[in-house]
Amino acid sequence: MPDDASPNPYAEERWLEALARGDSRALGKLHDVYGERVFRYAYRMLGNRSDAEDVAAETFLRVLRRAADLRADGAFKTWVFRIARNLCIDKMRQQKLMELPPDAAYGGGEERTTLRLAVHAALAELSMEYRDPLVLCDLEDLSAKEAADVLRISVPALKSRLYRGRRALREKLAGTVEL
Repeated sequence: MPDDASPNPYAEERWLEALARGDSRALGKLHDVYGERVFRYAYRMLGNRSDAEDVAAETFLRVLRRAADLRADGAFKTWVFRIARNLCIDKMRQQKLMELPPDAAYGGGEERTTLRLAVHAALAELSMEYRDPLVLCDLEDLSAKEAADVLRISVPALKSRLYRGRRALREKLAGTVEL
């Protein structure tokens, strides 16, 4: 199943119920659907592949550990992104001994790579208040409701942050790239 595809809600419900009963194969199914998206979110929040891989792996370990607490009510996507977000915040709070440069293995032409690196750097300069909504909505294609649930804010507050974040991002990129 492609990483952007949403599972059939009934299939997801069955996987969650199976996981709660201890069937670890169900975690594989959930990882197939959400693993790449969680990794991309963590990568965009943290800026390097190694930390993003750590967060993605830890996210699904926590899903496995808390499988008995899961409700098959359609909120799994919100829950898994909330776990990933909290792990990203923890990772950013940790004192780093050595700062790694952002991975530049995006593929595409040199101009496209330059643009992606500029956007990545500008995103990294934004506060979490603005970066989170931009990554969740604009890059990971979560709905405003889903992103608001992940961030535990109202939809109007999310939309306000998106507006301000997009404006701040445009300002940061204004002198760097042609928009």
